Amino acid sequence: MHASEEPAHADYFALRNRLLGPLRNRFLTADQLCEAGRLMCGRPESLSLYGIPAPEMAAREIRILGRTAIECTKDPHPIAIAGVIADIEAITPEADGEAMVVDLFCGSGNIGHHLGRCLGRPVYASELDPVVYEAGRRNLDRIGSTVRLRHADYRDLLGALPARSERDVYIVEPSWGRAFTSEGLDLTRTSPPVPEIIGHIQRSRGHVPCLVVVETSDRVVRGSLDTWCGKAVHLRTLAPKPFPPHRTGSRFHFYRLSESREADPLKWTP
Repeated sequence: MHASEEPAHADYFALRNRLLGPLRNRFLTADQLCEAGRLMCGRPESLSLYGIPAPEMAAREIRILGRTAIECTKDPHPIAIAGVIADIEAITPEADGEAMVVDLFCGSGNIGHHLGRCLGRPVYASELDPVVYEAGRRNLDRIGSTVRLRHADYRDLLGALPARSERDVYIVEPSWGRAFTSEGLDLTRTSPPVPEIIGHIQRSRGHVPCLVVVETSDRVVRGSLDTWCGKAVHLRTLAPKPFPPHRTGSRFHFYRLSESREADPLKWTP
């Protein structure tokens, strides 16, 4: 790290500690949102959700929790995800039925909101944390989003959504927590573990093929991204340019889940 970068990184981590600590479940003020945008994304306007930049959020009555400012998938990443999905589908056979998007760990709802708009599909989402759910529901209602958000465990949402099309898309980004280690992100230790989530998706669909998008950090513990794959086919990995001052960022991995019942992910054990 260059000496000139040290203050920026120090300020960022101090902010991160506040957002995940005393400000965790508090709505950020207009000044705090702009500070978060500057330190996390390089400038206030780059902290943007639902197409609304931080300097405009307060005036438009968008309320963002401290933890959400850190944990959310910010614009323009969801738009890039939608573009990759469209590219994949452009070179795959047509499928029967109206495809849907299912966001299993919704948080702010930003991914589902953009995918629904960009792909023209119904979006179903779940969020178990009551504080995050209420904040997300309020913001989605405020912007007139069509995301159908339920305060529920992801398994309950899956149980209510049988397969509609082989072009159905599932967004998988559970809490990292203790899965974020010095060696990288261990997807067998997320909460809940990614292999378990994939198993529930396949069971809920009767093993009808679908597309799954898994978010990770730029470093993944060796093999943990492959423990659940079975006969899934890796189609693409999206690596958006990190916001400054960061040198690393998120990765979005696109997989086609097959209809095979072999190597059932629900039989995985830690």
